[in-house]
Amino acid sequence: MFRKKSRSRVRHHRAQWKKITAPELIRCPACGELKPPHVVCPACGRYNGRQVTG
Repeated sequence: MFRKKSRSRVRHHRAQWKKITAPELIRCPACGELKPPHVVCPACGRYNGRQVTG
């Protein structure tokens, strides 16, 4: 059978589940707009120094 979880363990588990982190943003080296890392820049369409979208 399973042992009963203590109140502090249950609360710790629930607190971790509800934790949310702010999205990490970096500046595009080409245009300077904020964008998520490892994603094509939505403003200028460049990724890794190359033009990807028209």
